[in-house]
Amino acid sequence: MTPNNFLGLEPEHSHYDTSKVVIIPAGFEASTSYQQGTAHGPSAIIKASQQVELYDIELNTHFHTVGVHTLEALHFTKTPASKACEMLHEKTKTILKDHKWPIMLGGEHTISYGLFLALFEKYPNLSIFHIDAHTDMREAYEGNPYSHASILYLMRKKCSKTVSIGIRSMCEEEALYVKRNKVPVYYDYQTRNKSFSPKELFSHLTDQVYLTIDVDGFSPALVPSTGTPEPGGLEFYQSLDILKELFHEKEVVGMDVVEHMPIPHVVYGDFSVAKIIYKCIGYKYFQ
Repeated sequence: MTPNNFLGLEPEHSHYDTSKVVIIPAGFEASTSYQQGTAHGPSAIIKASQQVELYDIELNTHFHTVGVHTLEALHFTKTPASKACEMLHEKTKTILKDHKWPIMLGGEHTISYGLFLALFEKYPNLSIFHIDAHTDMREAYEGNPYSHASILYLMRKKCSKTVSIGIRSMCEEEALYVKRNKVPVYYDYQTRNKSFSPKELFSHLTDQVYLTIDVDGFSPALVPSTGTPEPGGLEFYQSLDILKELFHEKEVVGMDVVEHMPIPHVVYGDFSVAKIIYKCIGYKYFQ
């Protein structure tokens, strides 16, 4: 029987003490504004990951040998957003203290704030690489400053070194915020220009980077399973080219993948996300 962890690994490659990578399932959901179901995102990604081939053609090796431990899922029954973020914050601090690389699986984007706080405390010169269809820079949405639509605004109150890519939807309030604060935002149509180079993105980042991926940043043809889909978006190999370069140029000290909303019997989005996470592990440790 396949172990119920990320990649379905046996203890040899999944014990906490010997693993470099720790998967944190954190299916918090409270403010989703279109379709709901991101609370089930972590379990769907983990299940799909068990079908990922461990040998990687591109890098000609197996990434799982670094050790990938999957924690028990954090439970957030009727938990306020601030408390949920604090729970993840404390969990991540322990992981960082143990010198392991955290990958958090959401859940709505709000929960990323807990991971961000722990990383920012350890790395005060942190910067943020943000993949998303939306800027998420509203001061509040429907009166809620802990909304999934406000997460980048919340993070930028502490860390203004951010760059966003894949953006193709925003409100006027966000457009004014971006212009007023000269926020580096690369809109989806810009990244489709033949002259675009990923290196442009990295000039806005410090040496240590937190990678936050909202799956709606990808094309719906690649990941249809999200609550707030937008036409356009990053394609698979375009995404891998950018991520590979990011991991080569910078020290990615932690990452998350959020807003995955599984669709019953439509599993290719689950698998695409799991595959991209596995590729990130490879780019972190094997290139």
